[in-house]
Amino acid sequence: MKKFLLSLGLISALTIAGCSQSDNEDETADDSAAEQQDEDTQSDESSDNSELKKELLNAQMDFTSTISPYQQKINAYQANLEDEEVTDEDTEASAEEALTAAKDAQAELENYQFEADVPDDVKESYEQAITSLGDYYSEMEKAIDASALEPDLSSAQEKWDEFQEQITSIYEGQDMFAPNMADALS
Repeated sequence: MKKFLLSLGLISALTIAGCSQSDNEDETADDSAAEQQDEDTQSDESSDNSELKKELLNAQMDFTSTISPYQQKINAYQANLEDEEVTDEDTEASAEEALTAAKDAQAELENYQFEADVPDDVKESYEQAITSLGDYYSEMEKAIDASALEPDLSSAQEKWDEFQEQITSIYEGQDMFAPNMADALS
């Protein structure tokens, strides 16, 4: 009887040990599968994120190439305002060009289609930034109309700052370096 109980005890111990090892192997296999799935998910997210960044950069290049010619005329006008050696006639001539550029830029922005394969919230944010830039050109137009030689550009500057903040939040929200749009559109 002792031998029988001893045998039963050994068989039970081996069975329990065997089952325990099997459970550990199953858990290890489950952990390994979960880690692989996490790595695959991170890889997909990384790929999606790099595609999003690429789309944003392409959209920025398209946008800046479209708007840059208008902004350059406004920048030239502002440079003439600050240059004491430029004559009033030259400043007024550049004011006319800047006024036309501001009007044309507004029309361009009203019809501008943001073409990028990005999430809806990013697209909406970019479109809001474009609206703010349109407001900047509207304020610039009003200021030049009021006085070509001594315009009050403070309202226009506020709209520009709002536009830049919106662009910055879009790019930083995607872990990207935010462009200085004054430089980008120059």
